Amino acid sequence: MRMRALLLVSSLPASSAAMADQVRVPPIQVAAASATASATAGAAPAAAPQITGTVTAPAGMPPPIHQLSPSAPLNAKEKVAAAKAAAWRNGFERPTRGQGGIVLWTFGSSQPSIVCAPMQGCDVALQPGEIVQNIAAGDAVRWLITPAVSGSGDSRTTHLNIKPTDSGLTSSLMVYTDKRIYSIKLVSTQAQWTPLTGFVYPEAPQTAWENYRANTGTDTVLAGGTGGSGEVGFGYRVSGNAPWKPTEVFSQGGKTVIVLPDDVKYGTAPAVIGLANDGGWFSSPTEQMLRYRVVGGNRIVIDGLPDRFKLVTGVGDSQTKIDIRRGGR
Repeated sequence: MRMRALLLVSSLPASSAAMADQVRVPPIQVAAASATASATAGAAPAAAPQITGTVTAPAGMPPPIHQLSPSAPLNAKEKVAAAKAAAWRNGFERPTRGQGGIVLWTFGSSQPSIVCAPMQGCDVALQPGEIVQNIAAGDAVRWLITPAVSGSGDSRTTHLNIKPTDSGLTSSLMVYTDKRIYSIKLVSTQAQWTPLTGFVYPEAPQTAWENYRANTGTDTVLAGGTGGSGEVGFGYRVSGNAPWKPTEVFSQGGKTVIVLPDDVKYGTAPAVIGLANDGGWFSSPTEQMLRYRVVGGNRIVIDGLPDRFKLVTGVGDSQTKIDIRRGGR
């Protein structure tokens, strides 16, 4: 009987043989049926078949989803700008190691890289006396950034505590302070991280000499005053209200000196923004960059004699400002 069945199948035409292959029961189903029949007959069930080979997705599955759209084309000018920015970001500026294991980067030489790991803390220390006004993280969901403060008085230092939620992440962080803007690269790994990071500032030696002259009385502009009269004078008009409203504003030796209350030494000093002599009822005056420095914790010294400028703390709706004009203009 078996020989007759084999001869019957082999005698089928090619199309019939192909049809027989299509209706053939898969091996797994045959094995399952044999196991069921054996169990019914009281025999021991056959061993489960083992599946080998590559498993492919069934036909008709949706294609993979790309989270980002294709890049926009760049013209020649944009390519040059992107290349110069990339050269600065990737500049091979070696960090140095300071006391206590802190990794020091020279500010402005290249984009510093902060290496972090999950379940580990990364601390970034800014310049003493520097106040953060805003931050912008490229990935604010998977990178947790919180502020911290150490020290007191002139040595009061703002810190950024950075923690990634996963490894294998790459992002960036912009930090806006009352003195400068930081552009930082963030990288996360599984087991490597930099616990402490700080910066070396090229202008620090010059500032140290200026503070020295102020403390020794050799710079009359920085150390001088009006005798503590508590009134704003010397031809400057001040408008606005703030806890740190200047007690004196005067000019001497081609510099403008703003004297703030002594309490500012233990709090936040305002930022100084120059204002052009434009604007009107429906427009604000153009803001200008001014070179200034804080001396002694409560004195702001501006290089030059601007006609109009403002002192600002905070951002957005919580911003507090004082307007100052020279010569009643």
